[in-house]
Amino acid sequence: MDGEELLRCYDAGERDFRAIILQHTDLSNVKLNSVNLSGACFYNVNLHGANLKNVNLSSTEWWDCNLLAVQFWLCNLKDAIMEHCVLESARFFDSDLRRVYTRFCNATCTNFIRVNLQGADLGGYGEEPCGFWDVIRPDGVFISGFTYHIT
Repeated sequence: MDGEELLRCYDAGERDFRAIILQHTDLSNVKLNSVNLSGACFYNVNLHGANLKNVNLSSTEWWDCNLLAVQFWLCNLKDAIMEHCVLESARFFDSDLRRVYTRFCNATCTNFIRVNLQGADLGGYGEEPCGFWDVIRPDGVFISGFTYHIT
């Protein structure tokens, strides 16, 4: 699926986009509210300023034999709004999350690897902590290695 097809389907009322793969797509400033993107993979996708409220960005359902975590590789999520999302087990690799807004998100076991979180408003909750590897904290300080705490 490409970005144009995703937006056409969304505009037509589709909300289930489980396990889609999006590559080299510009979805800047897009509004995708209340969609299911569980198990999706985003590679080099521009989501700058995207409004992703109430989005399921978790792993595919537990009964699915092909349990897949949502993955963001080399993505631009700068200024994205991800309020009330399910980020459980999501993985962000080498991505720009400056000023991302994640208030009221289930962030159980979410992993951030080599990401820039400068100015981010991280307000998630979860049963297990997030993992951070080689990240720039919201205050701009670089943290080398692994940690559960970035504050």
